[in-house]
Amino acid sequence: MLRLALKPSRQLSAWLLFGHIAAAVCVLIVAMPLWLQALLAMALLLNLIYTLTYQAWRRWPTSIVGLLFERDGEVRVEYRNGTVRAARVLGSSFVAPYLTIILLKPDQRWLTSAVVILPDAVEPELYRQLRVWLKWGIGRGVEPEANAAWAGRL
Repeated sequence: MLRLALKPSRQLSAWLLFGHIAAAVCVLIVAMPLWLQALLAMALLLNLIYTLTYQAWRRWPTSIVGLLFERDGEVRVEYRNGTVRAARVLGSSFVAPYLTIILLKPDQRWLTSAVVILPDAVEPELYRQLRVWLKWGIGRGVEPEANAAWAGRL
């Protein structure tokens, strides 16, 4: 059993800010009407605020702040509002030393959730254990995903 308490991530905040600024620069240098540039820039700003508060800082009531991995592949997902739900890890989750993206399929729901975890969001030893659990969890209770054929697949 592995329990993770997810903290806000400065690294994820910096990468999100960098990516949104780069996208805004692209919008501003492309020849298009000024009103469309303003609309796209506003959409990028709103998306930046949303992704920072939901994924990087974990401030939304539905932000995932804790994960409890069981031996059978089951995961208990703890949300900021105190709700705990059971879920399964999808086989298309991405695991690397610098970034882990866990795709979860909550029980009795049809939408999946993604949890982005950078090394600064958890304790170093727990991050290592998480990566090992995800790498070796496939075939031991981790739910495969039929249409996941991308390079980051477990």
